[in-house]
Amino acid sequence: MAVRLDTHDQITVCAPHGLNDLLDGVWRRNPSRASPEISRQRLARHRPTERWPGVRIVT
Repeated sequence: MAVRLDTHDQITVCAPHGLNDLLDGVWRRNPSRASPEISRQRLARHRPTERWPGVRIVT
């Protein structure tokens, strides 16, 4: 997901997989970007449930 200003100073949102997980507080592996092992390492490093108590992890 990315957000930027276009040439007319309008906000443009690029979310090719949608915004549902972001808005619902879901942490999920993106299979096109990370292997299951890399995803597990990121999960251990970022500890999202400690930072955001309401987040739900989907493995």
